[in-house]
Amino acid sequence: MPSLLTPIKTIHGVGPAIAERFQKLGLLTLQDVLFHFPFRHQDWRRRVPIDEVTAGQEVTILGQVVKISGRSAWRRRGLHVTEAIIIDESGATLSVVWFNQPYLVKTFKVNDHLFLSGKITTKKEKIQLQNPMYERPTTNPTHEKLVPIYPATEGLSQWQIRKIIKLALPLAGLLPETLPAEIIQHYTILPRAEALQQIHFPHTPEQATRAVTRLKLDELLAWQLQWQQAAGDWRKQTAPAMVFQEPDIQSFVGRLPFKLTDEQRKAAWQILQDLTLTKPMSRLLQGDVGSGKTVVAALAAYNAIKNGRQAVLLAPTVILAEQHWQTLRRVLQPQGVRLGLLTSSTVQQSNDDRCNLTSFRRRLSRGEIDLVVGTHAVLSPEIAWHNLGLVIVDEQQRFGVAQRQALLDKQQQANQPTPHFLSLTATPIPRTLALFMTGELDISVIKGRPPGRLPIATEVIGPKQRSVIDRAIESTVTKLEQIYVITPLIEESDSLGVRAATVEYERLKKQWPKLRLGLVHGSMPADDRIGVLDKFRRSELDLVVSTTVIEVGIDVPNATLMIIEGAERFGLAQLHQLRGRVGRSDKPSRCLLVTDQSTASVKQRLTKVATIDDGLALAEQDLQARGAGDLYGVRQSGLPDWKLASLQDGELMTTARTIAQELLTKYPDWLKSPNAAELQKLTASWHRE
Repeated sequence: MPSLLTPIKTIHGVGPAIAERFQKLGLLTLQDVLFHFPFRHQDWRRRVPIDEVTAGQEVTILGQVVKISGRSAWRRRGLHVTEAIIIDESGATLSVVWFNQPYLVKTFKVNDHLFLSGKITTKKEKIQLQNPMYERPTTNPTHEKLVPIYPATEGLSQWQIRKIIKLALPLAGLLPETLPAEIIQHYTILPRAEALQQIHFPHTPEQATRAVTRLKLDELLAWQLQWQQAAGDWRKQTAPAMVFQEPDIQSFVGRLPFKLTDEQRKAAWQILQDLTLTKPMSRLLQGDVGSGKTVVAALAAYNAIKNGRQAVLLAPTVILAEQHWQTLRRVLQPQGVRLGLLTSSTVQQSNDDRCNLTSFRRRLSRGEIDLVVGTHAVLSPEIAWHNLGLVIVDEQQRFGVAQRQALLDKQQQANQPTPHFLSLTATPIPRTLALFMTGELDISVIKGRPPGRLPIATEVIGPKQRSVIDRAIESTVTKLEQIYVITPLIEESDSLGVRAATVEYERLKKQWPKLRLGLVHGSMPADDRIGVLDKFRRSELDLVVSTTVIEVGIDVPNATLMIIEGAERFGLAQLHQLRGRVGRSDKPSRCLLVTDQSTASVKQRLTKVATIDDGLALAEQDLQARGAGDLYGVRQSGLPDWKLASLQDGELMTTARTIAQELLTKYPDWLKSPNAAELQKLTASWHRE
């Protein structure tokens, strides 16, 4: 009798070669295959007579083989074509072809009856069925059902995968249910065992949908429970209450070279009020590119420092940390704030001198550094704080739960109060996503841009309009202003047909020999990247060619022209982020979205960026059209690699959030139960940065 842990290789009929192919998919046991979900279902229940089929249809037909033959395609070396002529009860015939499956000539014989399911295409104005799934009539026909289509690998067919999954399905009831019965009933959720049955072999599309919903919910709930528990632990701690240092703050604001906007003042006031409490602040500050989040964060840090506390600003990249270092030094060093920069490659203090890491740690632990700007290097176990009171994290979605917990653990081990926590993001995140991704309850939003900044004129440049780019470069340089050129890749890629940074850099050097050019990409040493950008900031370079490493945080007011090559390869929100590198002064700025594609869909997408300057509106459209992966990127964001759920599941996220809160408050013993342990197993294979 098989069990959940029965190895696939021991099942009758599975030889070593087939077992190895299952292993390539990460499937070793019958329990593994239960969670190898189909990516779609093909409806074989509705058969179409051959005389009624039309091009583009997904059809299932029942026919008889009239002729079967195989041949090599004369135009494409290595391509084998198997062709069958099928006739059905309508009396009409249909050409059916399979590519690179020569064995089918021996598999099928004239007069065989077959069920065939696939898409009708046209070739030389004649319709044919290409690469259909097939099945012979049996006593237990798949063609009377919704047929699951699974991720596969070479040499492993769909029917082989389905055979093993059918063997495993009776064991689904042996898996523990992950949710209390009351929750299942209240939210009309399918039980877990039934969901596993129905996601593989549903009786109706509605049952398949309910099954997917339940299994997505498990994934989202496991993630949300982690955040809720972390947030709960955070809020149970005691934070240092900080008095609002009104005279110092007024003096700080009065010395700024610009006037705070009403939105900035509102966000700053909410943060300063949070800092007066002994409950640790847990707030997300969201603002569009160029909205002034950094100065609000600086104001909060200055108030903490005036209360005798240290502050830290964490950034996900060295370039962004360097940018914050430059900005914060300009506004805080004149106020007597002692700053330090700490990355994997740089240790620096306020006086511009590189310093010894040991000396830096010693001064930090003594309280002789007030504010540290840094990357993940700041989270090193060797870093000790004197009296840390405020943690600011830029691009919060790129830091996981573990990083936040590391700071909490370090403070507890040192018997110090829990610091207040402020997250910043320029990535436009719809509110539902922001709540779900961060586990936060408090959100501040800075809308609009600072006074004096003009809208960025954005144009879509097609393959026949490249002369526009040359004129724009010449015009910008004549005005002694600067230019970004963004490419999607570092090295050239013939298969993708897009311009690479290194190739574009060499091309522009030849075309514009008198211009001072720089090159920046992620494979360069950090010091080299920073050196190029420093030259660009000091106007020692006219043009910098870069990949998306300059997507956020780079502030060069004299840069007024942004050229984005291969613009169709970026998400709408990412294009908006890149566009935000210009338009950072009172000078008119332009952004050219360059594409070598002329399809209507590409033009429509890019036109949205050209006509909409609201990052949140673009992010929501991108989320609907392309999926969250294009917005946030699972790997670089620290989000789990879910099998079914995605950041598009906004309504289900809200449900998962609500259920997580109920489980933690109404069912406190549940967290110690086998149910909770089974749910938490889902997180075991999730990747985090």
